[in-house]
Amino acid sequence: MADALIGVTIQIMLQKTLSLATDGIGRAFGFKEELESMKESLAMIRAVVADAEEKQGHDQAVNLWLKRLEGVAFDADNVLDELNYEFIRRQLKGKVCFFPVSCGTNLHWRMASKVKNVNLKLKMINQEATGFGLRSQMIMGGGASLAPLPLPATSRETDSIVRQNVFGRANDASRMVETLLSSSEKVVSVVPITGMGGLGKTTLAQLVYNDPKIRGHFDKKMWICVSENFEVTRLFKLILESLTKQKVKTQSRDVIAQDIRKELEEKKYLLVLDDIWDERSQLWDDFFQPLVGITNTMGNWILVTTRKLKVASIVATHHTYGLDILSDDDCWSIFKEKAFAGGEVPKELEELRNCITKRCQGLPLAACVIGGLLRIKRKEEWLPIIESGLLHLSQSENSVMQLLRLSFDHLPTASVKKCFAYFSNFEKDFVLDKQLLIQLWMAEGFLQASDDEELEDIGNSHYHILLERSLLEEVIDYDNCLDVDVRFGKMHDFVFDLARSVSRSDSAREDHYQSRYLVLNSSGVEAEVNLNDKFTSVSTLDWLESVMPGHILAKFR
Repeated sequence: MADALIGVTIQIMLQKTLSLATDGIGRAFGFKEELESMKESLAMIRAVVADAEEKQGHDQAVNLWLKRLEGVAFDADNVLDELNYEFIRRQLKGKVCFFPVSCGTNLHWRMASKVKNVNLKLKMINQEATGFGLRSQMIMGGGASLAPLPLPATSRETDSIVRQNVFGRANDASRMVETLLSSSEKVVSVVPITGMGGLGKTTLAQLVYNDPKIRGHFDKKMWICVSENFEVTRLFKLILESLTKQKVKTQSRDVIAQDIRKELEEKKYLLVLDDIWDERSQLWDDFFQPLVGITNTMGNWILVTTRKLKVASIVATHHTYGLDILSDDDCWSIFKEKAFAGGEVPKELEELRNCITKRCQGLPLAACVIGGLLRIKRKEEWLPIIESGLLHLSQSENSVMQLLRLSFDHLPTASVKKCFAYFSNFEKDFVLDKQLLIQLWMAEGFLQASDDEELEDIGNSHYHILLERSLLEEVIDYDNCLDVDVRFGKMHDFVFDLARSVSRSDSAREDHYQSRYLVLNSSGVEAEVNLNDKFTSVSTLDWLESVMPGHILAKFR
């Protein structure tokens, strides 16, 4: 099976490795000729990767060659990174010398062996490329070129903030508001919103949550993104944090429940539980019954969104609200808003209106993706994309994923593709501060700048490309302390599934071996055992929800 991202990964790694193989390092450690040979091999390989990527889908040998190349490129990157680290360390100490023996015999011979081993592997990879008949797609001349090689031209943590210009859901929102304002003799009533992915269940819940009548009717409102992790104590903790606007540190479920009682006592509340998947009725009862006992006030409501009808049947105390697809006119309005900011649609696309709206299948997410795909394309590219991509989409629920994949395939550079796939290293619900996200991309080496560009500017450009393509969503939160808007990037769950599918197994979540990216949610002895026994090839480690102990950090170069 063809690997969607392997060519992109190799391109990024080769670019980074070539930039590390400097003459200064070669002279300092006596490896000038060896590094020149490595640069030449890397540049030659880099020139044929695009051809190999095109052929891998129908040539298993080329596919295996690409996977071996990825491993060798990673080895070369590690060796040069180690040399570069040692070179910088000695510069800082004022001990840079250009005679390998006096610079440390053990280090010299150890690194010489590594460089020699990588060069042998690269020469073998080059010979295999010649045997496969892979063609160069980069003009060589005057040594290794660092010019970018052109490439051939799919968690979301939800929030209560309504996006601008929501089309086609006013009547649905009005009906839901009417339901929540109706009198009830129950302490807590539950109404589910159901529908397939990409239909706009979360958007409808946001409209209802922010309706002025709802604000005036309920004393307290809470918005909780549940997703796949329906763990009762976690949900109670999130509810308390929503009420108090403070991080909850205690792990005691009883203490948390008592604190919720204090916040909700004698008050009427609305709780939104967005994106529930878990079908275990006993787990729902374990969550729901304490809420019933927290307050004696009648008329509290829980609004649930879910794709699963079985979930709706378990939680509902009121009739389930099944969300319908949008009309073609509403889909066209969403498309126009995304592609042209609501402005005039060119005649060329107006003539294709029926074709475009048909492919939306009434799904607002699909309309956003198509609009984002055509937004930054030239007019002469519109028709070929529609004819080669949209017209061949199947009429099924899987069409949204096909659209997202088409949008991914048309991302402009390898660097943007790699930045997109980086989200697969985290949980589905994860949200990343925009500035932190760009810094992480920089640290990974995904961003390559020329002399007159700043890496931060390139990262910002990549971020906005993903927003325009609907491959990334943005939440803006006003920070009173800093007096600025703080922007966060997140992914719709369909988009996150795409990121995972194109990223293969480079990332791990505590239980995979030989992975390069590792995200740990656990802490203490268990996490240390994982690190010591399993993850010998980790190059990136994210330690979530706790501070990484210094003695563990010290083990990583």
